[in-house]
Amino acid sequence: MQVVLKDSSPVELLHHSCTCVAGAALCNHCVALLFQSAHYSQLKVPVVPPVLSCTEGEQQWHKPRTLGVKPGPVDKMAVLSAKPKCRATKDGVRSTLYKGLSGELPDLSRVTEAYKDFSTAEAPMICSMSISCEIPLVDSALGKVQAGSPLSYQQPATAKRDLSFHAAPPRPSMPLQNYCLQPSSCMFVCTEPQQLHHRSLEVTWDMVHKF
Repeated sequence: MQVVLKDSSPVELLHHSCTCVAGAALCNHCVALLFQSAHYSQLKVPVVPPVLSCTEGEQQWHKPRTLGVKPGPVDKMAVLSAKPKCRATKDGVRSTLYKGLSGELPDLSRVTEAYKDFSTAEAPMICSMSISCEIPLVDSALGKVQAGSPLSYQQPATAKRDLSFHAAPPRPSMPLQNYCLQPSSCMFVCTEPQQLHHRSLEVTWDMVHKF
């Protein structure tokens, strides 16, 4: 691969070539080299830095590896042991949350009013969740909950499939009583055994009614 640049302001590309299949045109190898050269120019690196081996670079053990870790709902997570002691713990521990009430959730804004005279240490924890009737309700897997609550984003409403049923078209009308296919005499299209097999497939009107 060869890239020739003109020492001017701005820099001009004079010639480029590569030994790959797309080397006659501007291939991705030349583009990658141009991007890498521009990166070195912006960093004001006089020479190409050497490639360090794994023993020459800084150790990465103390740095947490967050690649591939994405946030998700709690009920979709499984807590696994590094060394499972029994067969039952191979699948991990998962959430068993379910809706214990039949119907909609009760109005929890009245709970705060009932415990308004209690101190923070004596009142239940639900009183510190800023639940009030002024916050709008949103749909969740457990029913209507207040927007911004943990249930609103940990238990989102299941998406419903919008199914639309279409009526089947009416059955096509059968041919007329006196309608029949004309016998084919194009022997040059099919061989004689094929022509005889085609004629054996012909049925009468009575046979159609029996079928």
